[in-house]
Amino acid sequence: MPLPPILADESGLNEGQAIAARVRRWDSGEARGPYTMELYPTMTCNIDCVFCDTTYRKGKQTGELTAEQYWTLLDEARDLGVRRVFILGGGEPLVRKDVTPELMRRIKDYGMEGHIATNGTLFDEALIDQVIDSGWDELHFSLDAPDPGANDYLRGRKGVFETVAKTMCRIHGKKNARGLGVNDAPRMLIHAVVTNKNYWMFADMVRFAHAVGVFRVNFDYIIAYRPEQHALTLSDAEKAEVPDHIRPAMAEAERLGIISTLEQFLLPETMERGQMTFPQEGPPDAEHAPCLNPWYYLVVQPTGEVSPCCVITGQGEKVTDGLAKVWNEGEYFSSLRASMKEKEMTDLCRNCTMSIISRNDYIRDSFTEGRS
Repeated sequence: MPLPPILADESGLNEGQAIAARVRRWDSGEARGPYTMELYPTMTCNIDCVFCDTTYRKGKQTGELTAEQYWTLLDEARDLGVRRVFILGGGEPLVRKDVTPELMRRIKDYGMEGHIATNGTLFDEALIDQVIDSGWDELHFSLDAPDPGANDYLRGRKGVFETVAKTMCRIHGKKNARGLGVNDAPRMLIHAVVTNKNYWMFADMVRFAHAVGVFRVNFDYIIAYRPEQHALTLSDAEKAEVPDHIRPAMAEAERLGIISTLEQFLLPETMERGQMTFPQEGPPDAEHAPCLNPWYYLVVQPTGEVSPCCVITGQGEKVTDGLAKVWNEGEYFSSLRASMKEKEMTDLCRNCTMSIISRNDYIRDSFTEGRS
């Protein structure tokens, strides 16, 4: 299916240039749709990670968007020029069997880029075939250690490591049988939460990732709100050890061709989530805002509320009011954009991740290239 006419002026631009061009359109007075839309089909989860900050994930949730509302939302997103859809959640998105597999199919039918974050325990052969046949772009598996004992303790259920490893091996094997390489769709990525139960396993995780056909590993420190989360944070002595574990892991990643966020762990400011800082220079416009997400990134909670990222969640209007209206002129996004132009961040912004900050830096590097 061809892209909508709204995207004609992005022809030939790479991702960073296209997003930069959209941000500059806002500064010239022209509203542009989000480049990326993040969907949370549910907060319900089938496992019980000890570090999870979603305290209400157990049991069936109420008020979640219906399947029909998701189909409408996807239609509206396409009309706004959304290029990438990321399916994830405070729960496990594949718990919504009535929504997620069909949503994935429609995303690819619409010519959009599709990503999903999953704990990897609910894949069956039909879904494995679907993601390969449809050319689904990326599968992000949440896995915290290349060791069953440590991983399953952190994931709160025995057998999770074995189940996820088998799923990844099945996908890797089926791709190989079709002549597809590691960097062919669907690409697999591992996301690991770093705690005092796994902080020495970086190199082992890189080797495991290579063995199961993963192209990238993202590591992030745990962010702690509750006592059980604080109990998993690294002590000062453990933090001091981290660089000694990172350097051999970086060498392994380079040797095996694995992309990673390992280098960020050599920076002191990444040691403490909740202490992130942002650029404050430049005039009061979108291009020089400390965070660019409000101009190109849309997160939709299970009940429809919107926000610009996974850190600031569920504070805006609902997409059932009309996606274009909520994004272009809704009070929440309008107020947030105005405050960002004035370099006024929310308190929650300090909990940002290095992956979001790095993405913003990448877009800023593209402003000169993406001028139109």
